[in-house]
Amino acid sequence: MKNKRKACAALLSLMTLLPAQAFAQYESDTNTGTRRLDFIENQRRLARENMLTEEQQQLVEDTNQMAQNLRHPVDPKKASPMAFEGDDLTYNEETGEFTATGKVHIIQLDRHQFDSPEGEVRGNLKTNDIEIPGKSHMLQLTPGQSRVILDGVNTVYNYRNKLGTMDEASGKVDHYYVTGKRFEFYPDRIVVYDGTATKCGAKRPDYHQTVKKMTIYPEDKIVMEHVGIWVKGACLYTKPRHVVDLKKEEQQELPRVGYSRKDGVWISHDIGIPIARRVSGRLNLYANSKAGARSSGNINWNVGHSSYELRYGYYQDSNEVWFKREPFFYYKYGRRIGTTHLHYSLNYELGHWSKKNVDSTRRYYGVTLSRDGIPLGGRWFLNPSVTYSIAQETYNDSTVRGFSWSLATTKKFDDRWACYATFAYSRANTRNSLYDYDLDSFSRKFMMGLSYRVTPRDRLVIGTAYNLDNGKFRLDKTEYYWFHDMHCSQLIVQFKQYRNEDNALNFKWEFTPW
Repeated sequence: MKNKRKACAALLSLMTLLPAQAFAQYESDTNTGTRRLDFIENQRRLARENMLTEEQQQLVEDTNQMAQNLRHPVDPKKASPMAFEGDDLTYNEETGEFTATGKVHIIQLDRHQFDSPEGEVRGNLKTNDIEIPGKSHMLQLTPGQSRVILDGVNTVYNYRNKLGTMDEASGKVDHYYVTGKRFEFYPDRIVVYDGTATKCGAKRPDYHQTVKKMTIYPEDKIVMEHVGIWVKGACLYTKPRHVVDLKKEEQQELPRVGYSRKDGVWISHDIGIPIARRVSGRLNLYANSKAGARSSGNINWNVGHSSYELRYGYYQDSNEVWFKREPFFYYKYGRRIGTTHLHYSLNYELGHWSKKNVDSTRRYYGVTLSRDGIPLGGRWFLNPSVTYSIAQETYNDSTVRGFSWSLATTKKFDDRWACYATFAYSRANTRNSLYDYDLDSFSRKFMMGLSYRVTPRDRLVIGTAYNLDNGKFRLDKTEYYWFHDMHCSQLIVQFKQYRNEDNALNFKWEFTPW
């Protein structure tokens, strides 16, 4: 029973250290509903970023044991705030001063740890000061603060006020591998001077950012000043300031390359542009070997439950068909209905579309009602959704209105297997709509798919879509995916097999932050 309690306590301790936000959001390009399995890829990336090392797990265990068994030298009713080991130790009970030489191991109750492989360590248990003139290794797992693993020199730290410095250091702060000539530690932030940052943990990272100054606010944001973006030893561009919002699923500002049958070889690069509070912009720089530049941009303003967005440029749907918005306005309002399981959203779109000399001003109205997952037993859930929409086009004075709905379920059996199934109806299709953007040639559709992790680095996905119009059950589309993790990047191979179209083989190579 005692072992079970210790195991539960350790598990709870580890859970309190995990950040709430997700990173590196992945979204598949699909016509068969495989997007319902994207959560597997995102959960895996998040779990890999949040994984504790062996020494971090040991620190959690040591501080738990320390709180239970090690008493304060002055007030035995309290747990000792610090414990230290060394080859040669001296301690003055009156002043609280101590010195340690040789290999020194120091643990603080709030989950700080310092190690000195050789040399002298000085400190004071009463004032909670520590000073390591030579080499030092630092761990920090204090709840509410950044996770830190650093190796540096000339370390000074005060556990009471959480102030300190370290010179010529390298290691990891939260999800970033960092280096810096000087690190400054404060209760609410960490400041790095003349350093680098990357999410690639290799000795020679595939990509990194250089910074004159970087301020890390735990679970809030990272402010970088005088930033350079480097890939494989080449500087792509510089910018005076870059802010990473740790509360959002931040998109990587790193290039992606790939190949598709329709576009040939392509390269894409996203750049975020902070404009004002709640207002941001983004540029998507894109070019391919067959059509040249196909870039786009947007400005987004979020306030309350509303989102306003203005888009301009070239866009591509899941059928690899290009069209142009010049410009296009989006509005969305969505929230839960009271304390019920129901959600609703209002959508409005207005703007100019252009595709193959077909120019039209499009106006769209939509109301969507959805419900939280309905439990079906065995951890199966059914997700229903219904939308009523009106789409109007000035090119041919057409109007498509009516209901669309879907019933979907997803199941993750274990770390290897997962599946999904969706039954859907859409009033709009390629036969009654001016543009075929993300539309099928039929209205009634059944989709199902399966995901299987072959190895820790390889995952296979198959997705299928069936045409249910006219009482038939015909296979219309099949998509195969292979996800292969490499160094600090990922190769995604997609093979599309369509009933009424040519088969297509696409490759995508993108940096992934682990």
